[in-house]
Amino acid sequence: MKRRLTLRFVLHSAIAGFSVLLIAAVTVFWVLERLAEVNFSDNFASFGLEQLVESSELREDGIRFDPELLNQVKQNHGWLQSLDESGSVEQSYNTPADVPQQYLPGELMAYWRMELDFPYEIYLWMQEKHGRMYTLLYGEPKVIEPLLKEAAAGPFSYEGGRLKLPEGTGSRVKALGGYVQLLDPQGHELASLYRPDTVPAVYTVQELALRTVYTERYGYRMLFRYDEATSLTWVVGLPSGANRTSSEQSFISAEMRIVLTGIAGMLAAILLVFALLAFLNAHRFGAPMLHMLDWLDSLGRRAYAEPADRKGRPRSRQQSGRWKRRYHTFADVLLSVEKLSGILRRDEELRRETETLREEWITGITHDLKTPLSSIKGYAHLLAEETYDWSAEEVRKFSGIMLEKSAHMDLLISDLAMTYRLKSGIRAPHLEAVEMNAWLAGALEQAAANPGYGENRIICQPADKEIILQIYPPWMERVVGNLTANALLHNSPDTRLTVTLAMQDNGGIAIIFRDNGQGMDEHTAANLFERYYRGGDTASTANGTGLGMAISKGLVEAMGGTINVVSAPGEGTEIILGWNYKV
Repeated sequence: MKRRLTLRFVLHSAIAGFSVLLIAAVTVFWVLERLAEVNFSDNFASFGLEQLVESSELREDGIRFDPELLNQVKQNHGWLQSLDESGSVEQSYNTPADVPQQYLPGELMAYWRMELDFPYEIYLWMQEKHGRMYTLLYGEPKVIEPLLKEAAAGPFSYEGGRLKLPEGTGSRVKALGGYVQLLDPQGHELASLYRPDTVPAVYTVQELALRTVYTERYGYRMLFRYDEATSLTWVVGLPSGANRTSSEQSFISAEMRIVLTGIAGMLAAILLVFALLAFLNAHRFGAPMLHMLDWLDSLGRRAYAEPADRKGRPRSRQQSGRWKRRYHTFADVLLSVEKLSGILRRDEELRRETETLREEWITGITHDLKTPLSSIKGYAHLLAEETYDWSAEEVRKFSGIMLEKSAHMDLLISDLAMTYRLKSGIRAPHLEAVEMNAWLAGALEQAAANPGYGENRIICQPADKEIILQIYPPWMERVVGNLTANALLHNSPDTRLTVTLAMQDNGGIAIIFRDNGQGMDEHTAANLFERYYRGGDTASTANGTGLGMAISKGLVEAMGGTINVVSAPGEGTEIILGWNYKV
C-alpha cells in the first residue's frame, strides 16, 4: 500500500506540475499574441504594410490582399492604395473621395514629407516581390494636427489656470480623451484643458523633446507649436492609439489590461486544476478513509458487517465481489479491517457461547453440590431424630454415606480451585526425570483398579526403547486418571482404551489415549477442554466433577506439554499428549 500511495501522490504532483507549466505556457502565448495584435493595431503603418505585401497574391484580375489585414485598415479609420510606377492607383480600399487617384512624382513626395497641406497622415511602403515592385500608400486622418491648429488659431482665453477654447474644439479634445496646454516662454503652464495628472505642468527642453518622440513610453502622442509673436507654446496630446475615443480609454493601458487578464486567467486555471485535483484526491482517498473510519466505528458498536450502500452491497466491492477502483489502493487496510471484523465477530460469538456455557456449568455445579449436600443433610436429620434409636451398624452406614458425599463435595471444590489456579498460570512445584515406560504402566494399572471401569478395558503399549520425560508425578497421575475416566465412563461398557507411548518424528514424546467408543462431534471436541463446557449430564458419573478435562489440559501445559483431541462420531476418540523435548 505504501508503494501504491507513493505512486499515486507522485503521479498527482506530476500532473499538477505539468498542468501549471502548460497553463503558464498557454498564458504566455496568449499574452504575446494579444500584445502583438494591440501593437499591430496601434502601429499598422510600421507592421501592417509589410504583411500586406507578404500576404498579397498577384492574379489575373489584379492584386489580392489578406482580408483580415484590410479589415484592420478599416478599423483604424485608414485607407489603402496600391500605385503603379506612373503613380496611378491600381487598387484602393476604404479610400475617401478627397484622396487623389493619380499622383505626380513630386506631388506624392510633397504629401509624404508633409510639405503640402493634406488632411491625412500618409505612410509609403515599397517592396519587391515576385519580380514586381509593390508601392503601397496608407493614410490615416490627421487628428492631432487639426486640433493644434484650431487651438493656436483662437480665439481663446484662460482664467484661474483653466483654458477656454471654442466649443467645437474643446468638445473634440474631450471626446478623443486628449488635453491642451499653454506654456509660457520658460515652459511653465499658464493654463490647460483636460490635462491628466500624469502629464507635467512644467517642461524642460529635454522633457518636451522626449515626450514628443517617445509617445508609447508616456502613453500620449504629443504635438506642439511655438508662437514667435507671443513666445507661447501650444501643446496638444492624444492617447497612443491615435483614433481611440475617450470611451475606449481607461486608467490602465491596453497592454497592461492584457497582462493582468492573462495573469488572472492563469491563476483561475491553476486554482481550477488544484480544485479538480483536490476533488479527485477526496474522491480517491477521502471516501475510502471515511469508509474505513465508519467501519471501525461500527466495530465499536458491535456491528461487524462492512457498511453497505443503498443497494445493500459492501461499499468497497463491486457486484462481482472485486474491489472498486478507488478502494483498490487501500486493499491491504480493508483486508486487515475485514480480518479484524471476523476476529471480533468470532470473539463475540465465543463470549456469548462461553457465557452460556458458564451459566450452564454453574447450574450443573450447583446441582452437583446440592445433591450430596441434600444426602448429608438428610442423614444428619435422621441421626438427630430422638424418636428413633439407631443401631451401631445403622449409624456406621449413615456415617459412611455422609463421608462419601463429603469427599465428593471436597473433590468438586478442589477441582474448581485447581482450574482457577491453572488459569492464573501456576507451574509445577518440581519436575522429575521419569522413565515413562514403567511409570505409565504403573499409573494405568492403578487407574484400572477402579471397580467402575470393569476388567481388561485398558491396554498399555510401551515404547520400544527407554523414554525419560520431565514430569511432576502427582499431576501426571491425575491427568492419566482423568483421561481414563473420560474414555471409560462416558462410553459403552465394551469400549476399550489403548494408551501408547511413542517417539514423534520431530524427536519429541507422545502419549496417545485412543478409545473405540462413540466419538464426539466437531463442536464437542472443540470445547472438550473448556472449563464451562459439559458434554454430558452431571449424572453421567456419580464421582465426577465435570472439570477433569479442563484440569488435564492445564496440568499438561503447566508441565511444558500440549494436549489435542481427534474425534468423530462413531470413530472413537484420540487424545494426544505431546512434549517436544527428552532427557
